[in-house]
Amino acid sequence: MITRIITALVLAPAVIGLVLYLPGSLFAEVLLLVMVIGLFEWDHLTTRSNRVFVISAMALLVLAIIAYLLSSQFIKNTLSDPLPPIAIVGALFWLLQIGTLSKGIEHRRPPRAEMGYGILVAFCAWGAMVWLRHSDDTGALVVLFAMMVVWAADIFAYFTGVNFGRNKLAPSISPGKSIEGVVGGMVGAILVAWIGASTLLQFSGSKLIAWLMAAAAAAAISVVGDLYISRLKRQVGVKDSGKLLPGHGGVLDRIDGLLAAMPVFASCWWLLQ
Repeated sequence: MITRIITALVLAPAVIGLVLYLPGSLFAEVLLLVMVIGLFEWDHLTTRSNRVFVISAMALLVLAIIAYLLSSQFIKNTLSDPLPPIAIVGALFWLLQIGTLSKGIEHRRPPRAEMGYGILVAFCAWGAMVWLRHSDDTGALVVLFAMMVVWAADIFAYFTGVNFGRNKLAPSISPGKSIEGVVGGMVGAILVAWIGASTLLQFSGSKLIAWLMAAAAAAAISVVGDLYISRLKRQVGVKDSGKLLPGHGGVLDRIDGLLAAMPVFASCWWLLQ
């Protein structure tokens, strides 16, 4: 527990600093590195092949470079920016996974096909976060509070589930998750979103409504991302996706909810404004 707390105390300020203060291009590069590490851990849960990982990482890098160059070229013309459509593809992918998760741990895909989905997931989450960061002058704060919404959903869900959880959400995948926990997580996420919108972001009117709707959708779908990675881990019989973060497991263990939430958040934010 002490190791977990120390890691969190070091990691949280570092993440906040990187989101708020890195220049846009460097933010995109650092975020891409995080996604590559996550993809490495995804490979550990699927093919366990260094060759497949290298090919997958190269594919992710090429896709990200092309998307970023096009985004930089068309950054002032949002209708031509490829990043919002990339986020929408990611959002659609995660919505489709709701049906597969209902089948429980028995639902398996061929390892290489699952690795292909890993590339898609990492690419779409990266594109969503880069677009949000570039969206306007408050982009850095938007990204930070979008992440905080997901963190709040996770924290509130845990404490609500521990104290009031009675009805299991997906017992074969994650026995500890409850429907009551998800509801508590949603309430906490929307509360954090409202605090952020009414203070630092200073949103009001229709923009505030769009923000809260995006936050609610992101909080809900973050549960799907969490369950998806939990299923992969259970299928190969491991507790954590990696060991990079002492007390927390791997990078994928920390960003599973964000991988699903950020494309949904970006899609809603783009479409509803």
